[in-house]
Amino acid sequence: MSAKNNDDRLLLALLAKLVDDSITESEHVELQNLLRDDANAQRTYFNYLDLDTDLRQMTHGATTSPPNPQPKTSLRIRVAIAVAASLVMMVSFAWWRHRDQIEAVSASPAEEVVLVQSAGGVFFRDVMPAVGESLKSNHEYALTSGMIELQFPSGAEVILDAPAAIEIASLDRLIVRQGSCSVHAPPGAEGFQVITPKTEVTDLGTRFSVDVDEAGDTEVQVVEGAAEVLRRDQSAAEKVLLTQRQASRFDGGDSSSSVAYQPHKYRHQLPDRVVKFSMGMTNGKTNGQLRHVSVQRGGVTRQYDVTKMIPSEVTYFHGGSNTQHMSVPVGTTTEAGDGRRSVIESDALLHTGFLNLGGSVESLFDDPVLVNKQDDDDPDGDLQDGDTTLGMAIRFRTPVINAPGPDIVFFELQSALNPADGDGFHVGPLQFNAGLRSLSVKRYDITLHSAEALPIPDFDLLEFNSPVQSVFELINGSFSRLNPAIPFWAIAVGIDLSDLGYAPGTAVEGLFFQDAADDDHIVDPVFIAGLPDDLNTSQGQTP
Repeated sequence: MSAKNNDDRLLLALLAKLVDDSITESEHVELQNLLRDDANAQRTYFNYLDLDTDLRQMTHGATTSPPNPQPKTSLRIRVAIAVAASLVMMVSFAWWRHRDQIEAVSASPAEEVVLVQSAGGVFFRDVMPAVGESLKSNHEYALTSGMIELQFPSGAEVILDAPAAIEIASLDRLIVRQGSCSVHAPPGAEGFQVITPKTEVTDLGTRFSVDVDEAGDTEVQVVEGAAEVLRRDQSAAEKVLLTQRQASRFDGGDSSSSVAYQPHKYRHQLPDRVVKFSMGMTNGKTNGQLRHVSVQRGGVTRQYDVTKMIPSEVTYFHGGSNTQHMSVPVGTTTEAGDGRRSVIESDALLHTGFLNLGGSVESLFDDPVLVNKQDDDDPDGDLQDGDTTLGMAIRFRTPVINAPGPDIVFFELQSALNPADGDGFHVGPLQFNAGLRSLSVKRYDITLHSAEALPIPDFDLLEFNSPVQSVFELINGSFSRLNPAIPFWAIAVGIDLSDLGYAPGTAVEGLFFQDAADDDHIVDPVFIAGLPDDLNTSQGQTP
């Protein structure tokens, strides 16, 4: 066997160890020597990494792609030759990164890091696990939107704000390559570490926040207790101790610099929102009947039975050009009049409702004009349409009291071909008294990205034969029945009356909704209800 064949075998063996993180320092030096000034070895190096990437994509699904992938042809070879002088440096960087990862995971625990909460959290090319499920160790996650809370086996709790690039290194170590996090290490979790490109932040029993920019520069703010910060290029003797209400920035210099203490950078909890909901089951499948909704209000998560919520009824409706305005269970009789009106009432089915509201790009700043053309109070149709406002008005059976956090839950049906964040809408008062305003909702609390979004049963669409401009036309107009060929899910968002300018304790009898008219997709509400004012009596217990 020739020396050349021996070198080829050795090169392949070393490349195999490089990609599976088992290469040693001496073997790394040997790999550098083989690649130096050898175009064939360099070509083999690039092709081997290409093949490894392709195999990983086939076996593990989509992975992050380079922003400008190079073709695997003679161009790649020319590039390899052109960068031969710097190839050893690149391999050395890859080796440093692999080694850093190996050191970070050497104490990989048997326990798991669990997702405690998610507020619209979305990972890039990773599915967000359901609450209570674990995240993978030694895996890079990119949080592209929302916020999540993680709990480590040590007891440490971490809230991450998007955008953030992280990796779980061990039961008491979190790597934050970029982004912001807030850490609470209760008694017993002392020693928890946040590792950034330039620092190691060690908890000494505290609450602190860490903010890492694109360059790896790190800002640490200590809210309670104390934390030690060690620059990764310095010895342990040069640790910086930060105590309560102290903050410092660590950049490319040899020393840290004090910065203003900003307590708002520490996030104590995720925002109030709709957390999850449940539906009834029939033959192992969801039947569309809403049963419970869990809502964080005033920082406390409460579960509400649907029978305890405040129902609403539609009192005004003016649709747009899309005339598919109702969804009903498959095969349901929809005779004109009271039988069809039952769909208007809060039946708690998440696959029935009034769809495709009229809308406006701009939200309202004045009272909507609510003239029901040909409604049941005007059978002769004498009222003029005029400048009536596109949208839908609802009235609650009993007034909804403005309490801390969301006061109203809003559900929409959505397919995978619709915006994952939900269809945008405006909501505002029926009368714009002093201090009141509209609210534009562009992102739901539970989206199609959320594990908490639930599939709904099949339903029929009622496509009306002419534009619908009143409730009267909804319950009496003629239509064609259609059946969608794709599945749908229920998603949800909470509405805080304070965001509309209502003072705490104000009783609200009704609201006005419009599509945001920001794209070709139109909002499809299927359930709107108020929450009881129980915050002073339930003490966080299930009603």
